[in-house]
Amino acid sequence: MVRRFALAALALVATAKLVACGTDTVATPDGQDAGPPPNAGDGAVFDDDAAAFDDDAGPPEPAAGGGIWEPRTNTLHDYGCAGLDWQIMNHWIVIAHKAPEVGDRAQIQRCADRYAGWVTHEADAAKVSRASIYAALEASGACDANATYAGIKLAAGLCAKLRPQLTAADCAAQLQTDAAFGVKLTADALASASLLARHRRDPVLMGAALAQGTVACGGADRWKVSAPAGWLDRYARAYNTSRELQEGEAAPCGKRLVATFALYTGLADPGAAGAAASNACWTYERVSKDNPEWKLCNYDGTVHHPGGSKWAYDDTNSNHSAATESARIAACRSGVPGRGYIDMTNRGSGWASGSATGVRAHFAELYSSQFTVDDQFGAWLADGKPGGAPMLNFGEPVASAKVIGDETLRVCKQVANGGFLGVYLYPLALSGARLAAFVNAMNACTAP
Repeated sequence: MVRRFALAALALVATAKLVACGTDTVATPDGQDAGPPPNAGDGAVFDDDAAAFDDDAGPPEPAAGGGIWEPRTNTLHDYGCAGLDWQIMNHWIVIAHKAPEVGDRAQIQRCADRYAGWVTHEADAAKVSRASIYAALEASGACDANATYAGIKLAAGLCAKLRPQLTAADCAAQLQTDAAFGVKLTADALASASLLARHRRDPVLMGAALAQGTVACGGADRWKVSAPAGWLDRYARAYNTSRELQEGEAAPCGKRLVATFALYTGLADPGAAGAAASNACWTYERVSKDNPEWKLCNYDGTVHHPGGSKWAYDDTNSNHSAATESARIAACRSGVPGRGYIDMTNRGSGWASGSATGVRAHFAELYSSQFTVDDQFGAWLADGKPGGAPMLNFGEPVASAKVIGDETLRVCKQVANGGFLGVYLYPLALSGARLAAFVNAMNACTAP
């Protein structure tokens, strides 16, 4: 049985100068929710001499309850950096097609044993998760076996900015020696107006903001988000481990998929209040004109978001000029660092791939018209499942909740582990009972 504990607040320590890269202003990724206002603004003066907790006296009793969590995100995203795509689901940091990555459980348990009294109180007061603080402590080495508290790695300048009554040297020294001070400063930093505007309560970006003092692309690791080498991996795994120890292990999965919504109209959020939630065996993404991470291209030459980090071409058709189609796809793919998709229609001559170069997924549209759902499903199976990624049409009233549930499950069963299932939406939004039917079918399809 997994031991559970109350997670505590982050502790920040500037043990080394971490140089921030990139710009000071960032675009908010689709689905990021700033959440409640921060507890204290930048430049606020805190009377640490009158702090409630005395480090010398040891930590207080941990606060009751489980604290709060950062909100879910309503699409997979890479922050426009062309690195990993991740999503916050059921309080997990989930990477597309992968189980939530966790770290050393003993490390996080050790962190709780040492710092829970401070972390729980300070995280709750700052309205950040206890996991976000433990992640900073663990990534900084403060949870290592036989280690004594030696501070948390923080971006240069954060200490002096948040504690202007102290000299920079005194602030750094206290961060390195006083766990109560460090935990409170970490929580205050995450809740400060300048960092909140950058990380928007996304845990991965919170980790980057702590280390860099901003959020920007440019990292050399798999996230491609600017941070010290290995920092985001360790931070994200520690966050997930904290979640696991507090709320239990992730559900087992039979397969892991991505649901890709070709979004021309609304999509409600799975997991929102009163809505069915994904079991986290499948993640979802919004490929739409409202999502600037996606460069969207059409046969007629129109292009939306030419600076996107990923690309999608809509769509191949046997009635098109093959030469023009090939040129349009090549132009869409050109200069885009991330993955690409091609949507394929069948107008009686099968599904034409258009290109096999640099394409992560080919979506075979299973509908012959705007008013059918998947009438070409049988032909797709008979042709050997071209593309491997089927796409259904739920954009018309013919796609009732029952039809959506039945057809999603039927088609999803044909998608291999690590694959994609597409959904086209226009003009009806997917919400309410229709969305619940889709979510429940996907959960059933991906369960063991």
